[in-house]
Amino acid sequence: MFLGTRRIRSAGRNSGSIEVTLPAQLQELEGLECQLLVRDGPRPEIVLQPDLALIQEVIGDTWHGLQLALSEAGELGDLGPADAALTIFPGGPWTERPALALVDLLAIRRRGVGAPDALARVLAALALIAARRLGIRPALDSAFADVVAYLLTGYSSGLGADFERGMARQRFVAAAGEPAGPPLDSAAWRRVGPGLCAIVDQWQIWQEQPARYQAVRDRWYRALTLEIGPF
Repeated sequence: MFLGTRRIRSAGRNSGSIEVTLPAQLQELEGLECQLLVRDGPRPEIVLQPDLALIQEVIGDTWHGLQLALSEAGELGDLGPADAALTIFPGGPWTERPALALVDLLAIRRRGVGAPDALARVLAALALIAARRLGIRPALDSAFADVVAYLLTGYSSGLGADFERGMARQRFVAAAGEPAGPPLDSAAWRRVGPGLCAIVDQWQIWQEQPARYQAVRDRWYRALTLEIGPF
């Protein structure tokens, strides 16, 4: 990703201090420790390699929470580096692997629940991995990921649809009560567990009966159109 051209500036001939002004897009990376690498060759490069220890802690904690919450639905197993792609910014296209954005992970590290949009995107990425490990197949797996993020943060990751979020909320509330905000500790993750497991059960029913799922979905959208009128 090309972000522009910058000039290296020196604090003075007798000083070893130099400065490179980074593009505004990288402002969210302020304070992140990086290794500085110089690569020789036909096209010499100066490379900033971020220390990922802090963000790996955020990923590990969130995955552990999902393991606790979904333990009655099935065994998720450990999370490996090949399970998700790491990007600098959110919003890039997902391929086979969901993307975790460095900017989002840093925001969660610094502000916790004060960064609900970032938390929703990270939760959705990890919930997609969880869905696949629980046997939820494509199409429904992304909707599951979106409703998990939505129910726990109030923000949609953009992977699902209104119908799935509405149905998931009904099942969640019936099993676990109203969502109380993002889980912050093991006890909170266990409290949301029955609600999330109820959603897994519903998704598996729809998966086994796709015609039923499509009929209920179509009926819901027809009712919505009658209620608010044509677009």
